[in-house]
Amino acid sequence: MADDLQPQKVEKKKKSWLRYFLKLSEGTEIPEMFSIWCGLASISAALRRSVWIDMGVYRVYPNMFIILVAGSGRCRKSTAIGLCEGLLHALKPSPNIIAQKITPEALIEAMTVTGVGTDGEIKIVGGACDGFVIVDELSTFLNRRSYEAGLASMLIPLYDCKEKFEYMTKGRGKEVLFNTCLGLLGGSTIEWIRSAIPEDAIGGGLTSRMVFIYEKVPPPPVAWTEYTEAQRIVKGRLVEALSSIGEVRGAVKLTEDAIEAYKKEYDRFYHQSGFYGNKLLQGYASRRHVHLLKVGMMLAMAEGPTRVIEPRHLQGAKELLEVSEKNMPEVMSLIVASETGEMVARVMETILKLGKVSRGELMRRFSHRIGAREMHEVLSTLILSGQIKHERGDGGGDCFYSGRG
Repeated sequence: MADDLQPQKVEKKKKSWLRYFLKLSEGTEIPEMFSIWCGLASISAALRRSVWIDMGVYRVYPNMFIILVAGSGRCRKSTAIGLCEGLLHALKPSPNIIAQKITPEALIEAMTVTGVGTDGEIKIVGGACDGFVIVDELSTFLNRRSYEAGLASMLIPLYDCKEKFEYMTKGRGKEVLFNTCLGLLGGSTIEWIRSAIPEDAIGGGLTSRMVFIYEKVPPPPVAWTEYTEAQRIVKGRLVEALSSIGEVRGAVKLTEDAIEAYKKEYDRFYHQSGFYGNKLLQGYASRRHVHLLKVGMMLAMAEGPTRVIEPRHLQGAKELLEVSEKNMPEVMSLIVASETGEMVARVMETILKLGKVSRGELMRRFSHRIGAREMHEVLSTLILSGQIKHERGDGGGDCFYSGRG
C-alpha cells in the first residue's frame, strides 16, 4: 500500500467498515487499493439514492463509476470485484445489480424495478429507478458497438441522478425514468478501454465521471489461498453492518470544520493541479470536488450509519483520490497512445517489475511484438526521457533499470 495511505488514516478514530472489508482479501494477490475501492463501491451500492449532500443548485449522491485497471490476468481484478458482488447479493433486499451485456433499451428496462401494488397495478418499487453495474470486464458492458448505439451518452445523466430522464426507444417509444441513480464497478485493461471508447471521447463527459484505479505491478505471488473461518465470520458481520448503512435516509451534513476543509481543498486543487491544463484530465478536474464529497460520504458511513461528515472523512477521501490521481495521467496517455507509445509503457513496466534487466531478456519477452531495431528505439526513448538508466553487465551487455530513484 502507498506510504501516504495507511489503513489507520482511512479509519482514524473509529473502527471503519473498510478495515474489516480488507480482511476478506488478506492472503491473496489482490492489491490493497483494489480492495479499498471495492469496499467503497459496496457502500455506494447499498446507499443507492437514499442519501445526498445538498449543494443548493444540485445534490451529490454517493454513486460512483469505479474502474480497476491492470494487465489481463494480473492483480486479480475479477477476484476483487467478486468480494463486492458477494456482499451485495447477500443483502436483503439486494441492490438492483446489472451484470450482463446490455443495450440502451435493456438498461432502461433493467433500472425500472417494478412490483404489483395493493390495487393490482404495476408500480415502480420504491419510487426510484436505480441500478448498480458490476462487470469483471468493462468491455462486456461498454464496447464500441454499445457506445455507438448511445449507451455512453445515456450513462452520463444516469450518473448525475436526474430526477426525470427521458429516452426514445425504437420499439416502445418514449421511456421515462424518475429519480434515477446508476453506479458502476468494473475491471479493465488499457486495451479494453481503448477499444471501447473513441479517442476523441477520452477526457470528456463519461470518462471524467470515472475514477480509474491503476495497478501496474502485481503484489507478490500467492500460490495457495484459503477462505478461513474467521473470514466467513467477518463476511457475515460485514453484511449486517452494510444492511444498516443501507437503511440511512436523508440529507448528509458537513460540520462547519468539514465545510472549511472542503473549501480549502477545493481552492488548493483548483490553483495547484496540473490537470486543468491537460485535455485528457481537465474534465475530471472540473468534477474532482464531487468525487471528493462522494468518497467522504462513504468514509463517514463506513464508521456506522450516520449523516454527518467530519474533516477526517474528507482528509481520507483526499488521500484516496491522490493515490489514484498519481497514475491517471499515465492511464489516459496509454489509452490514446500510438502502438509505439504503448510499447514504451510496456517495456517500462517490465523494467520496474524486474528491477534490473538485460537487453537480451527484454528481447525474449517482447520478440513476438517488436524486433531489435524497434527495441533499441524504445530503450533510447526511455533513456533520453530520464525514465531509465543503463550500465554494462558482468557479461559486457547492457542492463537497464529505473531512473526514477
